[in-house]
Amino acid sequence: MYRHTPKIILLTIFAMFLNGCVPVIPSATSTAATAFTMDQDRRTAGEVIDDNSIKLQLMAWNIDDFDAKSSNLSFLVYKRVALIAGQAPSPEIKSSIFQKIKLKFPSIDRIIDEVVISKKNSLVGKAKDIAITAQVEASLLNQEVVNPIHVRVMTENANVYLMGDVTKREGDGAVKAASKANGVNTIVKHFNYLDARPLAEINREKEREARELAEKNRALSERERETKRQDLLRQLKELGSPEGTPF
Repeated sequence: MYRHTPKIILLTIFAMFLNGCVPVIPSATSTAATAFTMDQDRRTAGEVIDDNSIKLQLMAWNIDDFDAKSSNLSFLVYKRVALIAGQAPSPEIKSSIFQKIKLKFPSIDRIIDEVVISKKNSLVGKAKDIAITAQVEASLLNQEVVNPIHVRVMTENANVYLMGDVTKREGDGAVKAASKANGVNTIVKHFNYLDARPLAEINREKEREARELAEKNRALSERERETKRQDLLRQLKELGSPEGTPF
């Protein structure tokens, strides 16, 4: 574990917004009727903070390190597993990059290498990657198989990388949704597969549905009472009673 400086804490909160760890409301065309919020994340709050802090530190190192600056690197972190994608100019520089990361970031449990030896992605290519990621995240909102909070998305050189804790059915649903984005080259899965949805999550969902049903029933009862009240007032008025009879 590492210490969080005040600056890192503030940057971590900012990264949580960038990474979608805030309430997300489906669009008007979405088939999903539920708002997706941070408390539905299958990671603990501490894991979310750690992941975002690691990512921010990687991004800061990426700006300062000579070998990293000569390359083009993108980072996605989930439960202390760092997925690193992009391009390096030579095998030697790529090897140096990963050696430095292992030494400098002991809090990372495992590194997934998706870096290729190639020229750097262009600014136009990076803009396209951002657009693809936005499309994939929108597609995840417009389906009912997987909660988009459970899937982290990154695009590098038109290759879409997916991470998260999901069941096989959820993972397949996420891939199907991601495949709808325009310009995707390949979809690479780095999921942690679950045998079944967590019981605690199912219970929370049932409790939420019960609260929503109770609220709907309460609102319906109030409307019915108001309808009966208005009907009685109308009948009394027809009988000649003064308006405003208290009930």
